[in-house]
Amino acid sequence: MDPLKQDLHRLVNQYLLNIDVYKNNDQYNEQACRDEFISPLLECFGWDVQNKKGVSPQYKEVVVEKFSNEKERPDYTLTLNGLSKIFVEAKKPSVPILTDKKTSYQARSYGWNAGHKLSILTNFENLIIYDTTNKPDETDNAVVSVYKKYHCSEYEEHYEEIYNLISRENVYSGTFDEFLSTNLQDKGRTTSEIDEQFLKQLNYWRLQIGLSLFNNLEKYRNVDLLNDVVQEFINQIVFLRICEDTNL
Repeated sequence: MDPLKQDLHRLVNQYLLNIDVYKNNDQYNEQACRDEFISPLLECFGWDVQNKKGVSPQYKEVVVEKFSNEKERPDYTLTLNGLSKIFVEAKKPSVPILTDKKTSYQARSYGWNAGHKLSILTNFENLIIYDTTNKPDETDNAVVSVYKKYHCSEYEEHYEEIYNLISRENVYSGTFDEFLSTNLQDKGRTTSEIDEQFLKQLNYWRLQIGLSLFNNLEKYRNVDLLNDVVQEFINQIVFLRICEDTNL
């Protein structure tokens, strides 16, 4: 048997053998699930989660967020030479990701905002692949835009199918992009819509910064000076967000 399939077989058996403990033990949190199951699951599809190849940080195959924080970044970013290709959002086994609208919206939003066509949500027991060419809405049911979903008991049976969708080999060979360009056409996404949303966000920042400066510092009652300073702030914000998104 293929070594990767052997590892997957072991993982699935381990989980199913102790499934009640993983799902009902409050001490078994998301980080434990990631370490014990989700990271090894990604490795079963060829991803070097631990960077055992020792490549430079900016070229890691997988960028792993170690802790939850206010930035709300995806737990895993699967990359092509450092360029993000697929986001993976992880949850602990007790989270019912098949029906939970909040987690569905979170996973879909990551993919949509980055311009990806697929994103993944998993608690290991289930793996959901979302079509993120459709704009997510917080009111959407958890089944909206589900492209594929698998129970862990199906991972081995559908290994080739999952491999073709998310494997490291297919991302690096270009097969991944070829498949998406043929099967997912960005029907729900338009450049003008994205540009409009970005412009609204910039205008909101501009207004908030301007009001704060105008109301708190006398020297910024000069409109020309105020406009120049606000633009400097906006430029800095955009620059920092670009750096953040590229892990600089």
